[in-house]
Amino acid sequence: MVIGLTPGSVLCWMNKLTNGTSTSHKILERCLHSIMSEDEAIETLDVAIKEGVLVYTPNAKSAPASVKRGLLSFTQKLSKQRAKTDPYCFECHLPTSGLVQKCIMCVRSFHVECQRKNPLRPNYSVPSDRCQQYRFPLNESDMEESSDQEASRSVSDTLEAQRLQELASCELDCNSNINIISQNPLKDESDSSDDVCFVSEQLPRKTKNYGTYVKSEETPHNEDNNELLLCTPCRLLKLAEFLNPPHMSNEELNYLLNYSWQMHHTWVENDVRKYMVNNWSDRDATLVKNILFVNDLLSISDISRSIETKKFKHLSEFLVDLLDLQHNIGIFFGTKCEEYNATKWLLRDITHDLREISRCSDCFRHSIESNRSDFWFAKPCTQRHELVYAKQSGYPHWPAKVIRVMSKKNNTYDVRFFGGSHSRALVPARDILPIDTDTSKLKIKSSRQYNNAMRELMCHQMLLHHPIYSFSFHADPREAENIINSALPHYMEPCSRSAKRARLATPKLNTRRSTAETTPNLPQRVLPRRRCRIAQGPENLQDSTFQMASSVIPSLAPELQVSLLPEVQVSLAPEVQVSLAPEVQVSIEDYNELMREVLHLNAQLSQKKAEVDIKREELKAVKRKRWCQLCLEEAQFDCCFMASYCSVVCQRRDKRRHQTNCNLQEKT
Repeated sequence: MVIGLTPGSVLCWMNKLTNGTSTSHKILERCLHSIMSEDEAIETLDVAIKEGVLVYTPNAKSAPASVKRGLLSFTQKLSKQRAKTDPYCFECHLPTSGLVQKCIMCVRSFHVECQRKNPLRPNYSVPSDRCQQYRFPLNESDMEESSDQEASRSVSDTLEAQRLQELASCELDCNSNINIISQNPLKDESDSSDDVCFVSEQLPRKTKNYGTYVKSEETPHNEDNNELLLCTPCRLLKLAEFLNPPHMSNEELNYLLNYSWQMHHTWVENDVRKYMVNNWSDRDATLVKNILFVNDLLSISDISRSIETKKFKHLSEFLVDLLDLQHNIGIFFGTKCEEYNATKWLLRDITHDLREISRCSDCFRHSIESNRSDFWFAKPCTQRHELVYAKQSGYPHWPAKVIRVMSKKNNTYDVRFFGGSHSRALVPARDILPIDTDTSKLKIKSSRQYNNAMRELMCHQMLLHHPIYSFSFHADPREAENIINSALPHYMEPCSRSAKRARLATPKLNTRRSTAETTPNLPQRVLPRRRCRIAQGPENLQDSTFQMASSVIPSLAPELQVSLLPEVQVSLAPEVQVSLAPEVQVSIEDYNELMREVLHLNAQLSQKKAEVDIKREELKAVKRKRWCQLCLEEAQFDCCFMASYCSVVCQRRDKRRHQTNCNLQEKT
């Protein structure tokens, strides 16, 4: 027993009549005023009583006529028979009244004026947010199909007007049985708006065929008539094979659907089954199911379970389940509630993802796996994309991939650029150049962004020579990453022209050799005699070594200083000790002792510095703490800006002294 009541009315009544309770006629009528007018509420209540959904209680039948219709409750006689057709329109979710069409393949029904012209596009506007008017994403042209339909409609209107004008201008005998033949019955191939060619491809010249006449034949319109007799889900299932990418496996399909579902299913927080389980008993829930729904209820958990079990084999099957979920929510909660608007946002986002998967599933998969590789955009797809130079206003020609060509919209190219954030744009055909164009003629200024984009383009062109299965869904991601890493060294990141050039180092000249060759007769420079005993001889080597050690070793850690000191002593002693006098040896030992003392002092200095740093950090931590105004312990709360206390006891003891200066008391 399925009755066509106003959406949301059964929900309002069941909240008042749970577990078989009864309520007066006025209360049931008043609770509908939030979703409809008073006249509609009276009419809906009368329909429910007439169809037997609401019945009078036995006590109310013997009541006097002055009691207005007595007490009403839901019928407890559950009819287990399912209705043959759905009494609600699948598009507007209102009871079927007026011109209603029943689907010839399922139990759904719809109003003829509500039927979608395109099953992939809704016939309602979707707000992008709760307070903003609907705007499609910048990288997506969802208005393309509507504009194409308007253009085709206007063209068909003009052609029809021309044909009627030709018929009016023709003067034929009434008894003549000659068919009127149009002057241009053949469609020229070059005039076809559906032809798509590459950027570098030259179109053939248009030629006119004179004197060619073909008898017009009327094609049967059975398929078009059958389309009008089908509901939106049946039309989508009929196009299932056409919308699915041919190379995509069932595992990859459910993997992509799972990502889209996990990203967007949070729009809908409450569905019909979840609401019934949380608020009603099993008997009340079963009663409402038999009153409102023809098919079994579909919940969010059912869709998640279908994705986990890899039930979906086509994109259309997933979309049909979402439409059924929206239809159930619209019937149960009403079309003006927050739950139904959430389904619009859900379908808007998921339909956008389904269109991207249908156009190129590899591009969509690479984008959601961008965290695996920085050069994810350079990975080739099974469906090879044309490479072009696209130009937007205010920017130079930039390398890009062609995602699709919208031929019905003056050959507009939907491209996605290399480098940066891989933005997407719609570029007219006049601003598109083939990839083999000489870039020197384009006068593109070299920059870091442009060089990175060209590097990614070259990497993509090199990866095109590898087998396509290396980047497929079932391929090992580590193997793909190794291929990319092997290709990157061939295209190192070029430096920008704007960057400051590094100055070449001046080569060092061999001064000794040059002076010996150029000025051989000049006298040698005589070193002055010093008062130190080691001014001459091999002791100079010890002096320079000591200076170097004293300048380098103190900058090292203390443990490294102690370990390096014996090596310095051992390396110098065998070379110098043999040829030096005893006096010089004594001086070297003095220097060694001095070096030990210096290193020991440096170690102590570094240790003291570390201790001072620790004390400073402790002092900062202490300054940040709050202290009790009375006992000077660490405070737990503030009385005001002037005082803090560790406990309530200290606050009470210090009340008399602090009460005169308390800022909190002055504010109150």
